[in-house]
Amino acid sequence: MSEVVLKVENVSKTYPGVRALDHVSIECRAGEVHAILGENGSGKSTLLKIISGTVAPDGGSVDIQGRPLGAADPRLAHSLGLATVYQDDSLIRELSVAQNLYLATKPAEVKFSEMVGWAEATLRSYTSDIPAEAIVGSLTPAQRQFVEIIKALLSDPKVLLLDEPTSTLDIEGVRKLTETIRDLQARGTGIVYVSHRLPEILDLADRVTVLRDGVHQGTFPVTESLSEADLVAMMIGRDLTSEYPPKSHAPSGTPVLVVDGLSGAQFSGLCFKSSPGEILGFAGAEGNGQREALRALGGLEDSHGVVACSGMEVDLSSPRQALKGGVLFLSADRSGEAIFPELAVQKNMTISRLRNFVAGALLSGSAERKKAEKMRDDFGVVAASLGSPILGLSGGNQQKAVLARSFRAGAKVVLIDEPTQGVDAGARFEIYRAIRENIRDGGTCVVNSSDAQELAGICDRVLVFSRGRVVQELTGDDVTEEKIVATFLTARGDNEAHQVAGETGVAASLSKALRFLVGGSSVWWLPLVFLAVLTVLVSVFAATQSNVFLKPINIRHILLATAPAAIVSMAQLHVLLVRGLDVSVGSLMSLTVVMASFLMNTDGSLPVLALGVAVCVAIGAAAGLANGLMVRVAKINAVITTIAMLSILQGIALLARPTPGGMINQVFTEFLRIRIGFVPTSAIALVIAVIVGDLWLHRTRSGLETRATGFREEAARRNGVRVNWINVRAFILAGCMTAVAGLFLGSEVGVGHATVGENYALASIAAAVLGGAALNGGRGSFSGALLGALFFTLMVNVISILGLNSSVGVIASGLMTLLAVFLYSGIGEFDRLVRKIIRRRPARQMAAAE
Repeated sequence: MSEVVLKVENVSKTYPGVRALDHVSIECRAGEVHAILGENGSGKSTLLKIISGTVAPDGGSVDIQGRPLGAADPRLAHSLGLATVYQDDSLIRELSVAQNLYLATKPAEVKFSEMVGWAEATLRSYTSDIPAEAIVGSLTPAQRQFVEIIKALLSDPKVLLLDEPTSTLDIEGVRKLTETIRDLQARGTGIVYVSHRLPEILDLADRVTVLRDGVHQGTFPVTESLSEADLVAMMIGRDLTSEYPPKSHAPSGTPVLVVDGLSGAQFSGLCFKSSPGEILGFAGAEGNGQREALRALGGLEDSHGVVACSGMEVDLSSPRQALKGGVLFLSADRSGEAIFPELAVQKNMTISRLRNFVAGALLSGSAERKKAEKMRDDFGVVAASLGSPILGLSGGNQQKAVLARSFRAGAKVVLIDEPTQGVDAGARFEIYRAIRENIRDGGTCVVNSSDAQELAGICDRVLVFSRGRVVQELTGDDVTEEKIVATFLTARGDNEAHQVAGETGVAASLSKALRFLVGGSSVWWLPLVFLAVLTVLVSVFAATQSNVFLKPINIRHILLATAPAAIVSMAQLHVLLVRGLDVSVGSLMSLTVVMASFLMNTDGSLPVLALGVAVCVAIGAAAGLANGLMVRVAKINAVITTIAMLSILQGIALLARPTPGGMINQVFTEFLRIRIGFVPTSAIALVIAVIVGDLWLHRTRSGLETRATGFREEAARRNGVRVNWINVRAFILAGCMTAVAGLFLGSEVGVGHATVGENYALASIAAAVLGGAALNGGRGSFSGALLGALFFTLMVNVISILGLNSSVGVIASGLMTLLAVFLYSGIGEFDRLVRKIIRRRPARQMAAAE
């Protein structure tokens, strides 16, 4: 018998009101595929999270290769020889494929400078044609899943956990994965495999463990006599006579949905009609345009053509407009686009119909609850309470809840992408039944699924896509799994390039220019180009309006004033990178100036000055550490934490210096104002500092881990990144740099002043954002923070020398900050608006029978 590489003994886990696991024990041997089966909510995902080190059990033990997993730490599990392919992936979608693969390696295993070449070679070794420099977010779900699998295999694990690995893979992807699993078995890797696709279990698994309601029901060998029906009976505790409800008779009556010549970026020439009570399927290998076509019908993708619902043309410019026309889309990305994770089950089901429950000026809670209870009963949603967050439900019950909302939203056409992805066999039947029953009264449903067996089981007709076009329509007895798969595997055709949404050349050019301008996370320096051009334009304007602007003394004044603003902006950037915010930096700068007036007032000896600088920086580090610990350990919101710190620091500064006073040593202030010609050495030092900072941020593993933490903290944690330390470190570095900024500010004012830094908090955020930083983390650069600070300082200077009211500068600063946020965060909506305005599709009515 092979050695046991994974041993789980008496593991239990309880969440509020739910016993997720109850003394579960399993073993996985070397070279074995050990399947875990169970309905949604049976405890499978919780078990895998405990084994992988992402969740701590209440009791029990986990041993990997004979060594205990002593803490809930993915890095420890990884070091013991375990790797995990997560169902909701651990990829940072804002980073490239190469960067994601690199994060999965051990430090110093691959040189950062060789990352792209190494990633390309790694992808080729798995016969993958995915570009190494492609941004993960631009990949298809199947491609992302395959990158996730490759990433997990980089460490040559002895134990591999696969959680729904084929849920988004196409036929070719499943074939590649099967070959990989066979190879891993031959090398002695133990594989724990979770899937709702029962044919895969029968084909791959050596043994299967069944969980039901968190209880271990038994472990059974997979033999030739074991059938899918047997597995279903084990899972749900009863026989399931038929997985699919009866199909409707031949479609008849006036078509509900008519599509004529719909084309988009990934598909073209889509024409079909769908009748009342009919379920129409979209099939094809992943990446052939069927998903994009379905999303276009729901108003989520740009397209052109004519779509009519019940005889009236549908405006597909947005999902809201599509719904007004009677068409509703339900996304396959349940957590990202279908549910409202933090809202209750009731609100998730009723949110699209809240206006129906208004009594007077208020919402009638009783009417809403009564409707939600009926929807729950109609669709079989199992929830402890309608008031509990929907995130606590199993995937199947989440899906039934959003189906209830979709079919009660008043739409005549419901578009469903992957209706049962990640859903167990028992819940699938209930979902199929709900779909069929809820289109009987004059509605129709269009379904896209990567599961050909599912399409064959529920659809009355199937349109097969290949290379962006419908190549076959299957009806009646031809709607079988074999015919569907054979059709799209043997189809041939050309996929034409299309100008999206019928837009003019002006719209296409403007849209392309806007995308190039903001560039996203892949081209971090583009905001710098925009800001540099803006700075030059303002400078040229000022030079033409005043002969004072270009004088050396004015330029020196601008550069000296930029130093504290730039340093505190770079300090703020550290926190922004990890999705934080520090509004206490202004009061910390003021306290630093006050402390400098005490510590460096008369004695100008080097030891005294050095000690004073050290104490000021230490105060900054202490304030940053306190902020970091309160945010990460005490779990207090960063804004609330730093507002409290602002008050504390400001109060200390006012106690020490109620009124300005106490000279800061002139030797020290002159040292910080040394210049070469008219250029202050501080400006040169800042340029060197930003170069070093950006090299660290964009050319080192540490910088990559920082950005990964800001983009997607949970994914970074699953990759072994020490996210808590990175967050605390960001606040400490921000505190230290803010103290240095305070010292430069002290050299400007010369005396202890308890409120001198109060305007720098908001200014530091504005400068960093203008330089490309994002409030939702991950993006930005130190050179951008420097340029942002320089631009704001320049604006103040220009307004002053032109004799304008100082309030103009405040207004201009606010407008520029809003512009930056708009460009780097809201470009998608602006792009959509440009397309909508320029194309101006004529509204037309169309007879449904045409």
